[in-house]
This record gives sequence, C-alpha cells and structure tokens, in this order.
Amino acid sequence: MTSSDQTPHPGRPAARRLILISGQEGAGKTTIIRALLPHTPKGARIDAEDLGQVNPCLFDDAFWQLLRANVAVLVRNYWAADFENVITGSFFTTRNDYLRFRELVPEVDEVFMVQLLVQPDERRHRRLTRAKRTTQEWRDRVDEFDAVDTTIAAKQDGYRYLAVDGTGMTPEQTVAVIVREFPEIYGARLYPRP
Repeated sequence: MTSSDQTPHPGRPAARRLILISGQEGAGKTTIIRALLPHTPKGARIDAEDLGQVNPCLFDDAFWQLLRANVAVLVRNYWAADFENVITGSFFTTRNDYLRFRELVPEVDEVFMVQLLVQPDERRHRRLTRAKRTTQEWRDRVDEFDAVDTTIAAKQDGYRYLAVDGTGMTPEQTVAVIVREFPEIYGARLYPRP
C-alpha cells in the first residue's frame, strides 16, 4: 500500500474513484497496480494480495469477505485523506465478488474495471518464472476457482470496463492502454496504440 508523491489534505476529495484491476493469477495484476500509480493523479494503490497473506490460507467465503472488508477500509481511508483515485485488485475473481465489494464502498463516484487477459502459454510461463514463485499444488488449487469471468464484461454494474490482452506486452504498454482509455482520470495524455 503506497500513495503517489502528493501531500494529502483531509476532507472530501473532488471525486472518489476506484480503478479495479482483475485477472487470473499470472495476468500481471500486481505489476500493473504498481506501474499505474506514477501516472495516476491524486492516486493511491492497494494490492490486496499483500493484505491476504494469512496462514493457513483458506479460499473460503469467510476469507474473501474479510479481504474485501479490509480493502474497503483502506480505500475509504485514502479517500478521507483526499486521494481521489485508488487503484486496487487481487481480491475478487468474479462479478459477484465485485458486487459484494461494491456494497462496502457505496460512496464511490466512478468505478473503472480493467480485466487483464493473457494467453494460457504466457500465463503459465509467468507463473513459473516470476519473483513470487508458487508450487504446482498451489497453482492447481488456484486454478480450481480462478477462471475468466466473462460476466464482468457482459454485465457492467456501475463501472466502465476495459479488457487488455497483455500477451506479449510490456507493463509500460499495458499502462499506456489504460491511461489512454480513461481520460477522466488521466487527462488528454496521448499514447500510441501498441
């Protein structure tokens, strides 16, 4: 959890926005959450993967409810400190998870959903070569519930949706797509299409 280099001023921000990064394990959520922050005015980031480190790790409803509640508290704290744009992810996998989270932050003004997609071969390669290595047992367990939820795109419940297929793209290229597609947050910055 970090914030951009701006001194917060307590009070109600001009806007309360969420930039939600979703995607399967290995899609690049943590990388993009971190890479997007320097471009995000009055921004803060929360990678729920850091918040969800518990032992034993149970992927049950109680765990996900606790994780969503913890993220919601931090989001509200950043808004209260005058950070308008909060980037977060790694705490929901389905549209229903999102809807449960959304109930915890009813005061949000705008939600921007970015679903990171990646081809299976590249995803498999990323999962095996990244810094946060996992065992095959862990990957198999995650894969039991970590399918791409197409209803996130089909039924946009109060959010603007953007799918980014990051296969073969660098984090910088992915960030450029996000920045270009959400001028409400990032202004009129022009980035060439990848």
